[in-house]
Amino acid sequence: MIDEEVREKAEALAEALMNLQEYKDFVEMEKNLKADSEAQAMILEFQKKQQDFVTKQMSGVFDNELLNELTDLQSKLNARESVVMFIESYNRLLSAIGEILDLISERLELDVGEVYRR
Repeated sequence: MIDEEVREKAEALAEALMNLQEYKDFVEMEKNLKADSEAQAMILEFQKKQQDFVTKQMSGVFDNELLNELTDLQSKLNARESVVMFIESYNRLLSAIGEILDLISERLELDVGEVYRR
């Protein structure tokens, strides 16, 4: 359990993050992606095929045809503006959060992100 003062400051940081343009852009792009019914259908299809592919792989079967279908779906998703804009906004938000984590790590003299880079 964390100290109440630290909890309050963490909540204040979260509130401040919600005021970042990167966060606002992310929320908007997420909304746009969810409103894109064609992209949503493609995402669901991709997830199902991906799950089928992994299941087959785990039982020792490599389904090249299914892999080609996944690759084709991935290309189609990557061509959709709503998907591209969502991914770009997500990456910008992660970058901003990463900068904040770096500042905290530096102040603590501890590389908090090291575990994620292994």
